[in-house]
Amino acid sequence: MSTELEYAQALLERFSSHALWNALQAIADNPQQELRVETPYVNVGQAHALDASLLGLSAAQPGSLAHTTQMAHFKHQNIKWRFLNVYDRRIVRYDNTLANRFAAYFVRYAIRLLKPVVAMLSQNDDASDMIPEFLRIIGRLNGILSQMPASFKYAQLTEMPLDHPFLQFDPRYHIILKTYLECENG
Repeated sequence: MSTELEYAQALLERFSSHALWNALQAIADNPQQELRVETPYVNVGQAHALDASLLGLSAAQPGSLAHTTQMAHFKHQNIKWRFLNVYDRRIVRYDNTLANRFAAYFVRYAIRLLKPVVAMLSQNDDASDMIPEFLRIIGRLNGILSQMPASFKYAQLTEMPLDHPFLQFDPRYHIILKTYLECENG
């Protein structure tokens, strides 16, 4: 068996793992999420959860306070003041995480890795029976990629997070990391 065919067979074995497909589907269906605190500067009527520690910072912003003769938020030197704009504390679910970006990167990487193998196999009459399986795998990868949220599907991976805790310890992400490393190391 030629080296090219051995390489193709090794790839088929890697991408035939039920655990890999289950992990990819699970991430597409339910990606890892982080809760992040954001503090946008908003009109006081749009505020959801004021953070007392940010009121001083809000008051320091130009145009955030106004004199009033009606309901006041506070009184200073016998003058009534009300806030017009404040920093609001909001907790946001965020799925554009490093682990999710790596999963999406892996899917795009795998598609780029497998497409030339199909072209190579089409040149080899002895290996033409492997082409449909590679095309099926590429189709499944494209399907998984289309199910991933756009927030991380198209995000760039600016670092290779091989030591990231989710990639190391979450079984879904770890099998993707393991398969990626096997592909990279030959």
